[in-house]
Amino acid sequence: MTDNIRVVRLTQDYQFKSFDCGNQDLNDFLLSDSKPYLKKLLSVTYILETDDDIVAYFSVSNDKISVPDSDKATWRKIKALFPHSKHRSDYPAVKIGRLAVNSKYRDNGIGSDILNFVKDLFISGNRTGCSFVTVDALREAIPFYLKNDFRYLDKTTADADTDTCLMYYDLTKLVD
Repeated sequence: MTDNIRVVRLTQDYQFKSFDCGNQDLNDFLLSDSKPYLKKLLSVTYILETDDDIVAYFSVSNDKISVPDSDKATWRKIKALFPHSKHRSDYPAVKIGRLAVNSKYRDNGIGSDILNFVKDLFISGNRTGCSFVTVDALREAIPFYLKNDFRYLDKTTADADTDTCLMYYDLTKLVD
């Protein structure tokens, strides 16, 4: 069912196809906000499509991990990844701002494939330094990100009463 999927970088003249992931906010971002975000250089959206449908999409933008974003124990682990002479007050990251899979194509591993694509995109041929992938995971998506080796940036937010939770993936473990 997913053999004829293409990855397309969104352009201003892209003609949207059918898409519904079951989350109105994620649907609206793709159909209403992704082009203005692209025009204002806020994010780049990639679309996975077939001839008939948008299978999934994700948006990425620059980010950073810094001391205020994390709890002390996590920050110590992050700093330990780098030689002392390279310690900083923040480390470069790419944020997955939105990631959604069309309900019609769920449970095929497409979300995990997208995460692997993003990881590869930022460790091979990347144009800037980038040590981490971050995401403000929707509560219902946290198990998905944990399954894909993302970790809580601030463990105190894991149980907080918020809509999202900041998580990260360490890209350096793919190149060491």
